[in-house]
Amino acid sequence: MILPLALIGLVSLPVIVAFYMLRLRRRDYPVGSTFLWQQLIRDVEANAPWQRLRFSWLLLVQLLIATLIVLAAARPFSATTSDLAANVVLIVDTSASMATSSDGEDRMALARERAADVVGRLPEGGRVTVIAAADTANVLVSETDDREAALEAIDGITATQLPGDLTDGFALASALAARDSDSTVVVVSDASDDELPEVGVGAPVLVERVGETDANQSVAALSALRRSGGAQLDVFVAVANPSTVEATRRLEIYADGGLVDARELTIPPGQRSEALVSTVPPSAATVEARLAGSDALATDDRAFAIVPAQGRTRALLVGEGNAYLENAMALLPRLELYAVGDDGYADALTEAEDAGTPYGLFVFDGIVPDEPPPGAALYIDPPSDGEFGTVTGRIEGPLIDRTDPDEPILRFVDLASVHIGRARDVALATGMRSVVDTGAGRPLVAVGERGGRQLGLIGFDLSESDLPLQVAFPLLMSNLVDHLLPVAEGILPSSMPLGTSVTAAVDPRIERVSVVTTGADGAGTAVEVPVVGGQLTLAGADAVGVREVRAISDDPAIGNQVLGRTAVNLFSTDESDVAPGDPQRIVDMGRVPANDDGPGQPARAEWWWPLALAALGLLAVEWILYHRPTRRTLARAFGRRPQPLGGRAR
Repeated sequence: MILPLALIGLVSLPVIVAFYMLRLRRRDYPVGSTFLWQQLIRDVEANAPWQRLRFSWLLLVQLLIATLIVLAAARPFSATTSDLAANVVLIVDTSASMATSSDGEDRMALARERAADVVGRLPEGGRVTVIAAADTANVLVSETDDREAALEAIDGITATQLPGDLTDGFALASALAARDSDSTVVVVSDASDDELPEVGVGAPVLVERVGETDANQSVAALSALRRSGGAQLDVFVAVANPSTVEATRRLEIYADGGLVDARELTIPPGQRSEALVSTVPPSAATVEARLAGSDALATDDRAFAIVPAQGRTRALLVGEGNAYLENAMALLPRLELYAVGDDGYADALTEAEDAGTPYGLFVFDGIVPDEPPPGAALYIDPPSDGEFGTVTGRIEGPLIDRTDPDEPILRFVDLASVHIGRARDVALATGMRSVVDTGAGRPLVAVGERGGRQLGLIGFDLSESDLPLQVAFPLLMSNLVDHLLPVAEGILPSSMPLGTSVTAAVDPRIERVSVVTTGADGAGTAVEVPVVGGQLTLAGADAVGVREVRAISDDPAIGNQVLGRTAVNLFSTDESDVAPGDPQRIVDMGRVPANDDGPGQPARAEWWWPLALAALGLLAVEWILYHRPTRRTLARAFGRRPQPLGGRAR
């Protein structure tokens, strides 16, 4: 027993018995006959002091209750073995998917139960470190042998809206395990596709997987584009259904808080349904997409978009002329498009510089200039080497490999039916990354940054493919332009993922700003953030919504000025796919395998809680025995006549 001194409470047992043996003192009265007083005589005998103890159900129940309470307080245990080492690092996943809740499942509550069970399995003298991990890690208790403190920390763990990344959690676990070779890392998670570090830890890793349901749909993408010179506002929405059954959801579109469109979408299992909404007023500043009803995860049922301003960027298209390309770019309201041939490129640069109206974007169709242009550039079918990389030859009849559904360049773009006659074989330069590959892993579409300038590459002649005839073409060009010319509302990008921080330059006269975050529930919070040397650093947002930055200054020219607005969304395929994943990829992070066959660490299996439950049950029995109306009700319910309780003390 852990607390043997609690057995002192057993002295209460003879006290209870003594109460049953004592009687009230009564005065004597002479009577003529005792025949009519037999019942009174029995009552008198029953209350004689220190009478012979008679059997009583109430007495038996009360003695059992007292015994069980005392034994439970002494915390008895039996010796057993633990599968855990003496030093345990307990990582509890708190990413967005852990907020999954359905009729029969509360994933975070299950995680807390499993984590508490791990603490209960600690060996004698074992220590535990509790870490809550979402996109970063937070140490709640460190290397403590106080189980109550660890359980209290676990009780306070809640799920976040942030994407999962266990890199920091494993980094902490690795550092702790390095200090003690007798360590075990335990991860409580739904084993979804959270980010993992490239290097494992020098200790066994065990996984307590939680969760079952996959019944979830999400707003997977949302963007607002101005067309027709800004007179028309188009909203693109994609709704994903990662579950295994078809789902029908009601999609609602709100503009500045007012409902402007609603429609039913049927989404096949494992696929997405897309919608183009053109009923949003051009004057709208903020657009929200909302899935009505409920599913397993509420975080991804809503998304926001900041409507872009009507400013335009001068773009220069250099090439022999391609009507499909010119039309696709002319449809983009952000661009003021100009076109010249190869021989007119140098003159166009000079004229723009002299007029003080430089070009912000250059598109080279089948041409590579001798010198990189002074702005963002998109190269299409480059015939020679350039800043994007080295052209090594041709690829005949390339097949497009499977693309990443989370790639922003491919948002709303379906390339499954695109055919390409031939393409350039390009070795990408440092800083470039492939977006679309051939089946052999050669880049067909790529983006990157070189010398502080954004670059794009389409490695084939548009006229040698059917891409310009596909709906995907204008969408791909729009996404490429958005990447090359990032849309910003003031100092902030128009959209940011949850948990992503940002640094921006502001007026040096501004010393503080107010960051107002309006969540999906409409509630707003404001915090003040200092500005150091004209640089503002904003920590990543932890909830879906809209953030607005306002200047705080006594100068009326800049005070309360809106410096920027951004929409913060989840847009994570991994988190929206709430189906539990394969825990083996997490187990494999342990460079030292778990010793399943060897002797375990000595541990205690406490069983005070069944004693406490038994005591509570007996308390209910005592109430039934004592309370006559309850006995009569139960007797009538079972068709029996209630019997008096013999020997009950008065």
